[in-house]
Amino acid sequence: MADDQLDQLENRITLLECLVFGSSDKDALYPKGCKQREECIDSLHNVQNKTNAAVQGKKRISQAYSKLSNIQQYLDPSYTDEMTVSDSAKADTLIADEDFIRQQTAKLEMMESLKDCINSEHMKALPKNTSKFQELSRIQLDHQDKTADLTDEVRNMLSAYNNIVSMTSKQFVQWDETLTKLEQAKLSRK
Repeated sequence: MADDQLDQLENRITLLECLVFGSSDKDALYPKGCKQREECIDSLHNVQNKTNAAVQGKKRISQAYSKLSNIQQYLDPSYTDEMTVSDSAKADTLIADEDFIRQQTAKLEMMESLKDCINSEHMKALPKNTSKFQELSRIQLDHQDKTADLTDEVRNMLSAYNNIVSMTSKQFVQWDETLTKLEQAKLSRK
């Protein structure tokens, strides 16, 4: 049992090393016998021993560990899709999205055909220093922001102008009605 735990620990360490170091040579950075490497292994071994000591005699924790693979399977979204969505429903979904899938396929094929344009000598001859392009992009974005602000300001001014014209028109209509009533009253007196 100790050998199994040691093998599991070694596999976990190997996995961690792959995650941390990637494809680089870990032995070049931390050769065997390196103090930091040995301290790390000792720390991990101590953590494993403390975890085992804490779990020992606790049935529920042991049961949870034994059911961990089942729990991970149940938490996987694809598992719930398999349980709830039938094959006919999946086929219906694909058929319903057939036009969209065909459009995306056509776009991907067009991108594949245009790949030569992107990898052309003209594109490769572009200068690697793109600071001028970045500066121009920043200036263009500033201009777009200013244009949007100006558009909003003009829209607000037009709205205010329309309100003033509307209120003035209403006032003229009221004055016209009042003047018409006064003229009719004067004519009726005569």
